[in-house]
Amino acid sequence: MTTKETQKNRSDSREWSKSRALTVGALISCLTVYGVTISLFNPFLSLLLEQRGTAASSIGALAMAAPIGVLVGSFLIPKLMRSYEGRSMLLFGVSVEVVLILGLMLTESFGVWFVIRFFGGLTGAILFLVTETWIIEIVPVKDRGKVLGLYNTALALSFAIGPLVLSLTGASGTAPYIIGVVAMLVASIPLLFAGTYRSSAVDSPRFGVIGFFWVAPLLVVGIFAAGFKEVALGSLLPVYGVRIGLSESTATLMLFFGAIGAAVMQFPIGWAADVFNVRKVFVSCAILSLSGAIIWPLVIYSPFLLWPILFLWAGSYAGFYTISMILAGQWFKGSELATAMAAFGVFWGVGAFAGPAVSGIAMDVWDPYGLPFILVLLSLVIFVLSLRSNFYRPRRV
Repeated sequence: MTTKETQKNRSDSREWSKSRALTVGALISCLTVYGVTISLFNPFLSLLLEQRGTAASSIGALAMAAPIGVLVGSFLIPKLMRSYEGRSMLLFGVSVEVVLILGLMLTESFGVWFVIRFFGGLTGAILFLVTETWIIEIVPVKDRGKVLGLYNTALALSFAIGPLVLSLTGASGTAPYIIGVVAMLVASIPLLFAGTYRSSAVDSPRFGVIGFFWVAPLLVVGIFAAGFKEVALGSLLPVYGVRIGLSESTATLMLFFGAIGAAVMQFPIGWAADVFNVRKVFVSCAILSLSGAIIWPLVIYSPFLLWPILFLWAGSYAGFYTISMILAGQWFKGSELATAMAAFGVFWGVGAFAGPAVSGIAMDVWDPYGLPFILVLLSLVIFVLSLRSNFYRPRRV
């Protein structure tokens, strides 16, 4: 498919075409496989450091490296998207990720790991920002909520697979590294079937990446919360489980059931946001998030209660991201959409940066209960903000 055909498909958002459907499928497939790698290495590296007796704050510091990379990349990539073709950028990002995983395997230096994880965040920003902007621009408007729900379902499902793989391989040996390399090579294959893409962001947006906070505070809250919870849990929940007496495999399975909930619930959430009042859907997610944050630490030793609660709790948190993407597609076009998606990366990065940092310090201060305490506070803030009716429309700048 040529660039001209891509632009034609992008401008006609009423119906599906074969090339459009193939491209959307290829993009979702690539990011799904990449998600397995992300969810494998976050707990894997944390458990390796825990085995070495590393402080929780240091473990959290390493987990912060990738979000810093995402944060930096989100300011740079919108400009790169105006100069480079989208599929080429995605293939470049996949290739760099393979090299970085090999680098992690060849050294045990904490400092080198931090640098590698930083560049991993940069490549992740490329993969997510290009993919999500591309999908939103070419998906028919009438199906946007469903497709974005499907995208986030597939991505969240991939986040469940990583911890499951780790529970089978254990946090030792070279198996996780080899699986990560193979996964990234597989991720490149669907891109061969995608069309070409040039961003339509040629006009000047009315707001910048940071100014997006004042334009769409609800979306910023949703993205921040998703990043905070995702990285804090991915890096510290297994550590929390081990410290309260659970086995390593059981602690890792907590991530698995949470990720399954995040996966399964996204399509219904996307469908509900299309059909019902989006404010009611967001508030419902906020209520589930707050309730779950309070309850799951109380039932930690009762698996039959813990697994379904983690399922609903993590699913509601992931719903913040899905709803935010849907609203961004409704509110913004062209360069403003590209800027909005870049802002998603920045504020997700801020949340992901804050999540392990704040939670790690909290666990050092109140070992290990600082983690659930911080998550209850975050959920309470989101719930209160979700009740603000003026957050459900973009502000003029």
